[in-house]
Amino acid sequence: MLIMKRVLKLVTPFELFAISLCSKKSKMICKSTRSQLQCYKSTREFVLKCSSDNEIRLKFDYCPKTEWVFKISTPRRRNVLQKFLPMFPKNEQKSIITWVPMENESISEMSIQLFTSQEDQTATIYTFILYLSDVFNIPLLTIELHFQEFTRVKNEDIVDFYCRDRGTELAVESLRLVGKRSNTPEDDKVVDSILCCQQARYKLQLLFEPTPEFKLKPIYLQHNPFSFEAHHSHYISFEEILECKSSIIRLSHSILNSTNFKWFIENWNDGWTPPWKMIITDYSEDIDIRRNSKLQVHREEKIFNDHHGVSHNIYYCICRPDGTVGEFLVENNNIGMFWVSCEAERNSPSYPKFSWDDWYDDE
Repeated sequence: MLIMKRVLKLVTPFELFAISLCSKKSKMICKSTRSQLQCYKSTREFVLKCSSDNEIRLKFDYCPKTEWVFKISTPRRRNVLQKFLPMFPKNEQKSIITWVPMENESISEMSIQLFTSQEDQTATIYTFILYLSDVFNIPLLTIELHFQEFTRVKNEDIVDFYCRDRGTELAVESLRLVGKRSNTPEDDKVVDSILCCQQARYKLQLLFEPTPEFKLKPIYLQHNPFSFEAHHSHYISFEEILECKSSIIRLSHSILNSTNFKWFIENWNDGWTPPWKMIITDYSEDIDIRRNSKLQVHREEKIFNDHHGVSHNIYYCICRPDGTVGEFLVENNNIGMFWVSCEAERNSPSYPKFSWDDWYDDE
């Protein structure tokens, strides 16, 4: 038994899943391969992608460069039902690139196709997710909802099923709303309906472009998700940013400018403490903190080459008398990150150390 457990630690997630289907005993052995704590800590992603092509995506620390994808569909010939087809790798590499500089890596994808005879796949997928959660000792972490591919009623059904507390069962901790095209007024209404109902507590990502009339409502963030991200965030005002209680805020195409960042830094130096810990955004203006003569600033600068070309980064560190530190990072004069921390946080092993060597390693 001990030898078998050691062997199972070497198999791929797909192979472990296939072995678990053989019998109740094999499933129990597969479950015990890694402890619940080991599985939870080593899981980077457990995502249900709800779209015209439903997918379940898994990524683990022990396979950091591979994404494991279960693709779920209804076969055209409904009388032919297969549990699964042999897995096959995609030869091409896809590059995951976002405007946040630390989130940039190439990964390969391994896929397995699953078929169901159910036209409405919600209940079937949920049952399968429970099975995967049981085998891998991890809960579903994220719902990625491509809301433009469903009716308003279907979107609300998905949100009610996964993104709201149901008795003792808590909502999925993260919600990612994805729009592949610019919103119509009707799309805005669908988004409003979803955001008013969802209960994401860890991460809320709004990856769509709303109409100019769209507004951020306080109810959208009533559960204060740890991380809040918005692309095309022009609808979020400076005052709403100041009041946001998420620890980490990421805004693309925001209204923030050099005047706002100057306000952040000067007021923070005078004793103001924001409700958030970090804000990351892009902008189109040059920011030079040293122009403010009142501030005592440590400045570090470096230029380097990577696979994206030449990058010019400037790091500022400002210390307050109460021991709180504000760190400000500028990349190529168009991405800014402002991070506030106290001494206890900086001494924590989980605190991000902004040494340039570590920064380049993340690239």
